[in-house]
Amino acid sequence: MANVTLLVSKSCAACPNAKTLWKGMRVKYSFSYREIDITSEAGQELAERHSIRAVPATLINGRLTFIGVPPRESAEKALQAKAKPKPKKDETDE
Repeated sequence: MANVTLLVSKSCAACPNAKTLWKGMRVKYSFSYREIDITSEAGQELAERHSIRAVPATLINGRLTFIGVPPRESAEKALQAKAKPKPKKDETDE
């Protein structure tokens, strides 16, 4: 299962769009997701380790994958190799 970490800040104008994108991707793909404020101790550690100077920043499985809000197609492509698609709900299951 892929691990997606989104670094954000309260003053970031694009961060809400990035949050919406990644949360929406969880409908189609199974992956763990967490948001970390870049001003927190954990956020500062990640920023230093990966030389991150701007938010939103997305790490997938511990690797810096995107700075900014990625196009949905790019986000899906990055997840496809690492996250399992959620099984489709069969209409007879309802």
